[in-house]
Amino acid sequence: MGFGRGPRIPLWVVILVICCIQQKASSAEDVPERVTILPPLKTMPVISSFHSAHNGRVCSTWGTFHFKTFDGDIYNFPGVCNYIFASHCNAPFEDFNIQIRHERVGNTSTISYVTMRLDGTDFKIEKDQILVNGKRIHLPYNGPGFEIEHFLNYIKVDSKMGLTLMWNKDDSVMLELDKKYANHTCGLCGDFNGIPKYKEFYFENTPITDFQFGNQWKLNDPTEDCEDPIPPSQKNCIDEYDICRETLTGSAFSECNDIVGVKSYIDACVHDLCLCDEVEKSSCLCDTFSEYSRQCAHAGGRPQQWRSAELCPITCHLGMQYQECGSPCANTCTNSEISHVCEDHCIDGCFCPPGTVFDDINGKNCIPFDQCSCIYNGESYAPGMTYSAPCRSCVCSGGEWNCTELPCPGICSIEGGSHISTYDEVWYNFHGKCNYIFTKICDEETFTVLGDLGPCGFTESESCLKMVALTINGGETFAAINRKGKVIVNGMSAQLPISVANVTIFQPSMSFIILETNFGLQIMIQIIPLLQINIYLDPSFQGRMCGLCGNFNHNQRDDFKTLNGLIEGTAIAFANTWKTQAACDNIKQHFNDPCTQSIENEKYARHWCGLLTDPEGPFAKCHLIVNPKAYHTNCMFDACACEISENCMCAALSSYVRACRTKGIELAGWRTSACSKYTTSCPRSLNYSYEISSCEPTCRSLSEPDITCHIKFVPVDGCTCEHGSYMDDSGICVPANKCPCYYKGIAMLPGEVYHEFGVACTCNQGKLNCYGDGDSTQDCTAPMVYFDCRNATTDSKGAGCQKSCQTLDTHCYSPQCVSGCVCPHGLVSDGKGSCIPVEECPCIHNDATYQPGEKIKVDCNTCICQNRMWKCTMETCLSTCAIYGDGHYITFDDKRYIFNGQCEYTLLQDYCGQNSSTQGSFRIISENIPCGTTGTTCSKSIKVFFQNYELILTEEQYKVVKRESGGHIPYRIHEMGIYLMIEIQKGLIVLWDKRTSLFIKLSAEFKGEVCGLCGNYDGNGVNDFTTRSRSVVGDVLEFGNSWKVSPTCPDAKCVKDPCSKNPYRKAWSQKKCSIINSEVFA
Repeated sequence: MGFGRGPRIPLWVVILVICCIQQKASSAEDVPERVTILPPLKTMPVISSFHSAHNGRVCSTWGTFHFKTFDGDIYNFPGVCNYIFASHCNAPFEDFNIQIRHERVGNTSTISYVTMRLDGTDFKIEKDQILVNGKRIHLPYNGPGFEIEHFLNYIKVDSKMGLTLMWNKDDSVMLELDKKYANHTCGLCGDFNGIPKYKEFYFENTPITDFQFGNQWKLNDPTEDCEDPIPPSQKNCIDEYDICRETLTGSAFSECNDIVGVKSYIDACVHDLCLCDEVEKSSCLCDTFSEYSRQCAHAGGRPQQWRSAELCPITCHLGMQYQECGSPCANTCTNSEISHVCEDHCIDGCFCPPGTVFDDINGKNCIPFDQCSCIYNGESYAPGMTYSAPCRSCVCSGGEWNCTELPCPGICSIEGGSHISTYDEVWYNFHGKCNYIFTKICDEETFTVLGDLGPCGFTESESCLKMVALTINGGETFAAINRKGKVIVNGMSAQLPISVANVTIFQPSMSFIILETNFGLQIMIQIIPLLQINIYLDPSFQGRMCGLCGNFNHNQRDDFKTLNGLIEGTAIAFANTWKTQAACDNIKQHFNDPCTQSIENEKYARHWCGLLTDPEGPFAKCHLIVNPKAYHTNCMFDACACEISENCMCAALSSYVRACRTKGIELAGWRTSACSKYTTSCPRSLNYSYEISSCEPTCRSLSEPDITCHIKFVPVDGCTCEHGSYMDDSGICVPANKCPCYYKGIAMLPGEVYHEFGVACTCNQGKLNCYGDGDSTQDCTAPMVYFDCRNATTDSKGAGCQKSCQTLDTHCYSPQCVSGCVCPHGLVSDGKGSCIPVEECPCIHNDATYQPGEKIKVDCNTCICQNRMWKCTMETCLSTCAIYGDGHYITFDDKRYIFNGQCEYTLLQDYCGQNSSTQGSFRIISENIPCGTTGTTCSKSIKVFFQNYELILTEEQYKVVKRESGGHIPYRIHEMGIYLMIEIQKGLIVLWDKRTSLFIKLSAEFKGEVCGLCGNYDGNGVNDFTTRSRSVVGDVLEFGNSWKVSPTCPDAKCVKDPCSKNPYRKAWSQKKCSIINSEVFA
């Protein structure tokens, strides 16, 4: 057995780089008062009917060696060799080649196997097994561009190139091809030229017999010499005619007789009855009756029930009922809406009774939909059962989750020295070189959290958090912790625990320090192996915050909003606005990948950081709750960039552990797989613990009441004292009788030395005695003058509080006087080394400066610069969901993710919430069309359902299908450059580049009313991973799989990482994609 071969043509995939600019600024001169818009070319769609006849694209074989060609010829050919059923011919490349082999069973026949080659993939389908490229598979199965599944009573192979094959594992094979293959096929199915008899049954204009036609498609195995069939002797079977005619022209097929000629099928039925024994006659009847029913359905008809207890009965299980013409898109518990988007004709099989759906969650039987279970994190919950997660409580009702949102603290993280996660869970990177405001109340000085970010190596990629500080009430209380864990409170070194005014500082383990306030702020500071912080904020502060941590309003799209009123387009431009010192330069964007600098570092990082995403690794327990992707990316960057890779790698792993613990997931034992040295390197008398959730016993607690023991915090790990011992100031656990004594919180152990700005201070009797000349004069560029702290009053701050145009609205947080160059009174720094009057300060947006009176465009609004602030029009703009490339998504709420499923998925619909199957107006469904054997997406197929119509966009073409009568075409279609623009209704627009990119634009009236892979458009990207059953999950696979249209389509099992799979192409792809970071898009 073999397959035809054609010359293989390499397929080059053109990489399309989309530069999507959400906020485009232009000067006032670029905004003319009058704009002339050239109208796009409007096109009129061609309408086709729903369930139109397509039996002209169907070839089949059934019964005792009967065949129907694509062109409608029905013939009998009793060959039992291996034959080409249908092959792609007359083309430079063979898309498909399908072969079958019949075998005799008594006087009837069955098909023993079907072999196929689809676009380079080989199949062998037998009754008890299926092989793909020689390997046995289990159904359902997805491959590059194809899917194999059990479909009612059939095995179905569906290829996205436009081919569907169905085999009933007995006598019937049915093949349907896209019309693009017309006049390009050969084999027993004919040439698909639309003309009966012509060419197939002629050789050089001479008619040939059915047997001559069939024999020419024999294809022996290498060691086989199969004989051609011999025409049987003719029998007189007039007595059988009435039996066949009575059923095929009866009431069950009355509609079919008008659209499918019945004579040939009566002849086939008679032929089979002639050959059958008396015992086999009922089976021989059934084969042709079933085939006629199938052909009727393909022709757009609806055959009625012709089977009975006496004639070809079929028994169904699991409470199902047999239907001759049932919907192939029956609703199930996981998708109660699939019947509303069904495009296939009816099919025979076992179906659930009306009013019930199939329980595809528990696989039991047919049940009413309100008895369906719900799915959460891969587990099944019966109706009435509940689950609780941080900030949410949900109850299962009718296959969907009804959830109640609970008040939840905001969490901001600064990790690895450059990775920041805002309260609203926006991740960004910033390699700062200054002191920055992490978080504060926008219009108050109740508290401010600050931090020093700076370089800690020779490259821009190596940056560290060097200090974190908390000021309360405008500086009345000041506490700072450096990266070695040293604590300074109000200018003095402090021993922990300490409680001052409304803040308490304590150290539950050697690795963590906690600052607890009495007004709803808690800061968890990790000091081993690196300085990292988590800021926990009470829900009462929602919508009131400013700084690098965002505004805490549950809207990810405006987290980069600055005090001047505009949302910055990049994280760098946003972060630069929150520096506290005018002397610091603005940070410039850089795109260095430290892993490209060292092969060994990259291998190290890939191995250890890969534990985060390993589905069988020590962190897998948390994957469904906290997506590890961002933590893995940060880990790779830090492990490659750091001078000591292990420290940064371990810090990144511990960040993920802490995020999981915040969600209630404990990952005890993870250090047995990585970073184990921290479990064995505890100082003498201390033990390592994964779960420390209370204060650490200290010698101070024996002398003073320890209020830290009543503070609740997310459990941490680290070294802690054994039971019955207490930690002294040197970090050694000692018995109670060896603890020093304390008076008013001060240890009676003088001698600690403190250095700052070149001045050395010694702790003596509770006072700092300082010496040294830390300040020195320097030359300043006019009009700046030198400020000398030695000649200043005690409350002077000097250069530490020099105001600039960017920091005019920011409070000064310098804890002491700093000598240096300052602007004269009445002037402020312009950020370029000079001084200007306040009224000349420009506005800033995306690191560009604009003079007073200049205008820019931001989305659909116009903004004007006035007194350093932007005053903008308040027009409501359309929001955009972008789907591009090989599974890249940006939701309406700006959540970005990758999902490479091979099924059809609901991108967007307004059939959401309770009774979602009936209350709504539109659905948009998409399917990736791969090319080659790698499964890379080369195009998309999009379907838009609205009112009584369906719009199909595929292969750079579109068509409109009228699904029900009534109504006018609700779509307006325009050609706009390379894009096709579809206006569906007011406030809903679809842009398609006819390949892999799709942009859906929605108006504000749809906010919170939509669902699907584009998210729920409620302004909060955190809950965009809402499944079809209305639970919010952290795993992109669980989210994406819940929105597949067909429940029988296999789930996507992993997110593709093509550069890991094809490392030899990584450098090439980085080179090609580097244009995004070049001056072209600067």
